[in-house]
Amino acid sequence: MTTDRVALGVQARTGFLALGLGLAITVATFGMILLVSNDMRWVLWVGSAALFGSAVWVGIRRRGGPFSFLLLCLPLMLSYGALVVPELPGLWPHLASWLGFALLGWFGFRTGPRPTGLVLVAAFVVSSLSLWYGAAYVPGEISRSLNQFRNDPAPQFTFDRLDGSPYPMESLEGKVVVIDFFATWCGPCIAELPELEAIRRDLEQLDDVEILVVANDSGGNTPSSIQAFVDERGIELPFAYDPGGKAHAAFGFAGLPGLVVIDRSGHIRLTREGYNSAEVEFREELVEFLESL
Repeated sequence: MTTDRVALGVQARTGFLALGLGLAITVATFGMILLVSNDMRWVLWVGSAALFGSAVWVGIRRRGGPFSFLLLCLPLMLSYGALVVPELPGLWPHLASWLGFALLGWFGFRTGPRPTGLVLVAAFVVSSLSLWYGAAYVPGEISRSLNQFRNDPAPQFTFDRLDGSPYPMESLEGKVVVIDFFATWCGPCIAELPELEAIRRDLEQLDDVEILVVANDSGGNTPSSIQAFVDERGIELPFAYDPGGKAHAAFGFAGLPGLVVIDRSGHIRLTREGYNSAEVEFREELVEFLESL
């Protein structure tokens, strides 16, 4: 009886440690998304490495059973499934990759510190599939998820300059207009700016294409704080102000960044809400689309 109690106590402690590791991996992964980079390829590979290493420790050092394994994996998988998959449903294979690496770590090393030949083959297969998925599939799937091609009349909207004067909306008439709704506190918005600047340089020979970055008062932004941000970073893109976020809402956006392309006839041809650094062909695809208009 005493031996059974000791074994149960060890398993309980291992379960708590596994849960703590799982929560730490979740916090680190989502912290990276918010503070470092939202590149979903790095999210995939960092999560895979963290779960693999933690599962090895839980399996071989702590002799953790299936319950400990579940406690290790569930925090990241449930959080990702609840927060990311609804927005980017095509990226559900992240979960399969994480589960595969966690199983390799937990089960593959339980019989000893050296993996068997079968485990090595499984590790090669799982790693190869994960690398292909992250490098070849993820960028295109994000683009397909975010890009919404349309042909609808644009709503009426007006902007202000950052100095408070009315923006000359007539200067946009008869042009292909790219409006990017932006905020200085939005990490993906800031990551997208260099791409927009590069697109503007690519199309500088076309006088009938206008790229305009538009901010509003969300997060306490003011015209003066936005101007300070622009000056500090030496941004060359033209900026405008959307008082109360009225234009942002009129185009149907709820989040940031929100990008809309309007053709010469005043029709919306493309909308996209969000930006991810994994979109390696974002610049080329948008330039090609604008040239086609």
